[in-house]
Amino acid sequence: MSAMTDTTTPQLETAAVEHTCRRGQRQRRRYAPERPALVAAERDDATAQLISRLSLDRYVRSLAALTAYPTRHSFGFEFRAAMSAAQNELDGLGYTSRREPFVIGRGACENLIAERAGTGPGERGIVIVTAHLDSVNQGGRELPAPGADDNASGCAGVLELARVLVTEEWRNDLCLILFGGEEQGLYGSLAHVAGLSRTDRGRIAAVLNMDMIARRNGTAPGVMIEGAAVSHRLIDQLVTAAATWTGLEVTTSLNPYASDHVPFIDAGLPAVLTIEANDTANTDVHTDGDAAAKLDPALAMEILAMNLAATAANLTSERPEQ
Repeated sequence: MSAMTDTTTPQLETAAVEHTCRRGQRQRRRYAPERPALVAAERDDATAQLISRLSLDRYVRSLAALTAYPTRHSFGFEFRAAMSAAQNELDGLGYTSRREPFVIGRGACENLIAERAGTGPGERGIVIVTAHLDSVNQGGRELPAPGADDNASGCAGVLELARVLVTEEWRNDLCLILFGGEEQGLYGSLAHVAGLSRTDRGRIAAVLNMDMIARRNGTAPGVMIEGAAVSHRLIDQLVTAAATWTGLEVTTSLNPYASDHVPFIDAGLPAVLTIEANDTANTDVHTDGDAAAKLDPALAMEILAMNLAATAANLTSERPEQ
């Protein structure tokens, strides 16, 4: 999760200590998370087949590859190496990828964008699935930052959904984004949203952001779905998907902050964050203790099943509605 959501430009390329802190210490929620009524829908065969294609083994391998880098700091060569590896995989799956450069103070960074056009007639919607690729150690850039939960867990999730979603043709366009600069203040997503054309803004049907999805911070596996009024339809879809396809305990929040869904929401676009329940209890975030051995990949797979069902629903919708 990001250290801040303001747009003050940090001079991090010369700073010895990262100006970052854990999500829960930075800002208290104005609204307590709510527990929505969980009402399952009737299961359909198409979604069931998609979810059956999710692979725990593949997900764990992706986690291992991402956390093998000692850090994925936004300005480091390891970040660029991790992005190149992800780009090579997405290209190999048949996505069309590109880099999106942006600047943080005197430092340069990039987002990775991978797209697959839909096959529907007329104007198609755009469904976006995101996570941030960078990691950080709050003690300084020279310290290890494996960033397993924050946010190798979400990036591995984007890659796993990419592998499953490419097995079908979809009516609407699919866009996958791995952001940089999140930990320094959402710079990658701010740059991306600022660069969207008016036409593309109007076509965005849903933005699903995954940040910290694999740490079990309580007895039962759970997820929080965080958005705003503009995200109401998407939140409802995810709650129903969780009830239908998972055993997750679900909470929702209308207090969006500190991750890459926020710039989309601020621009009036329907975006949500899906994050592990009780994320503020994870005291290893932004330290060298955020290691893969402390994760519960089975929890991530439940959250991925929920997100996959909602993503597929938006990709097949004839009239994506905000």
